[in-house]
Amino acid sequence: MIKLGFCCLIIGMLTVFPLRVASVGRYNISFAQLDQCQTYFITATSYAYNDFFKVNKLNNNNVTDNTRLHLKFYVIANMDAHILLTVIDRPRPNDAVYEVVIGAGGNTFSAIRTMIGSHRVSTNQDHHLLSHYEPTPIEIVQTKDGDLSVYIPGFKEEPLLRYHDDAALQINYISFSSFGTNSARWFYDCPFDNSGTNSIDQEERAKTKAEELLDLLIINGQNSTLPANLSSIKFHFQMRSLAFDQPSALLTTRMQLLMHWRDERLIWKPEEFGNLTSFEHPDLQIWAPQLAVLNGALDSLGGVLKGYELRIYANGNITLLATNLEITSWCVDTARNWPNERVMCDIELGVMEVEDRSTISLVYDQQQRPLSPNEHVNTPSAWTFVEIAVVHVANDSSRRYTPKYMLQSMNGDVAIQFTMQRNSSFYKLVFAVPLIGCQIFIVLAFLIRSNRRGALLLIVFLITAWGLMLLTRHASTHYVPPLMAAYQDIMLITVYCYLLHIAIIWLVFYPPRAKAPSWLLSILNSNPLRFILGLRFMDSTDYCDVLEKPWRHLAKLLNNLSFIVVSILLIVINVIGKI
Repeated sequence: MIKLGFCCLIIGMLTVFPLRVASVGRYNISFAQLDQCQTYFITATSYAYNDFFKVNKLNNNNVTDNTRLHLKFYVIANMDAHILLTVIDRPRPNDAVYEVVIGAGGNTFSAIRTMIGSHRVSTNQDHHLLSHYEPTPIEIVQTKDGDLSVYIPGFKEEPLLRYHDDAALQINYISFSSFGTNSARWFYDCPFDNSGTNSIDQEERAKTKAEELLDLLIINGQNSTLPANLSSIKFHFQMRSLAFDQPSALLTTRMQLLMHWRDERLIWKPEEFGNLTSFEHPDLQIWAPQLAVLNGALDSLGGVLKGYELRIYANGNITLLATNLEITSWCVDTARNWPNERVMCDIELGVMEVEDRSTISLVYDQQQRPLSPNEHVNTPSAWTFVEIAVVHVANDSSRRYTPKYMLQSMNGDVAIQFTMQRNSSFYKLVFAVPLIGCQIFIVLAFLIRSNRRGALLLIVFLITAWGLMLLTRHASTHYVPPLMAAYQDIMLITVYCYLLHIAIIWLVFYPPRAKAPSWLLSILNSNPLRFILGLRFMDSTDYCDVLEKPWRHLAKLLNNLSFIVVSILLIVINVIGKI
């Protein structure tokens, strides 16, 4: 009994005061290593990236001279661990990203994708990399040469996945997700095994020249205040894509923007800082302009510079580079000549007011041309890029906001003007060619008889009806385009010609029994009228034939008269430019 009571006492003490034991799994990872990481939990929801974390805010990006990104993660999940590496937060489905998936397909394969959910570029078939009971380590390395590698430390030394991108993305954000009903617990911003020093060691460690320069620039930057005597900022850009949505009156542009100015407070001597002539650091805190799109729409209202790189030179020059700047602005198409529109849209840019001072002017830099404004412009819409220009906005207002707190242009703002033209050759080929064929069929219908004329006119009617229905899917609904009006005219002419065909058949094969009135006979026997209508002059034989069969001759007269009138109408339709 004494022994049994002693055992119960020991068990009770272990229950009340549990010992913390370092649990180690197959990857030689203890749960104690996860205490230094940030935690992110994903419940069993649908496949979506909800929260984004800025890379330059992470404390453990182990960047070297040859790498631009080196992050370490841990994940506890049954399957489908998704990591998204992207240039901007909230990317669209067709944006270029790096999506790393570990344990996909029921924990049977892993992959790298260049779009969310698609475009797999690297695959690994190793099974059971994830576990719901122990953490799986993941390391992602991106080199400056464009190589993206994914490692599972403790599984094998070579990369699990590898992908080379000639146009490597500048990773600014990371996000996590799962798939289906699978939950996951992520540990991110984790220190590496060789960087787990305590705070005392970090304080005693001598700062590098780059760290000393960073401290100097932050101090001289005076809490990111505006540089003195700064009145203008030069800029240059390179268009990436240009899309115009006419029904919504929205212009969507993607560009690479370069801005540069000078701050004399940030000058340093390179020989005092390891011969560093330029400097770039994610923790750099200096003043940067807040660029506003004055005619912006949707997400482009207000400031648009959300992800960019800052580089400072020893002479005080500063360069801001936004590699993937997306802007949506309003552009109303006032032309009413579909599909031959030629539209001029613009993006009005200005620097937001700072510290109640006068506005800062934007100056388009035409001397320095590291970026060409019109090279390799992708136009993923029915519009063709024709011309680009940068002009100053004429406005003498001294305030950025109106009394009703609406953004307005100021002296010093600029507008990037785009001249675009619809790809009219495609629409002309699709719609104008059938319309020309219909005109030919109508003319031929006057030269043939009986049922073949009716069949040809029915074909013309069906073609014009099909063309009108198809036009409603492509043409502007705000007005009736000239091409649509031409289809309507041809359809009306076709209806008239078919009714004429029925009348001629009735007059020839089923004429009225009543005698023709004298005035009708005089018209049928009029030589001037017959000359105009292309009929031969009357003789005695024809005179007798007219008296016997006046309705047959009336049918010939109506046929020739309609042919002349219809031909004139077709010429008018073509001359006034409806086709």
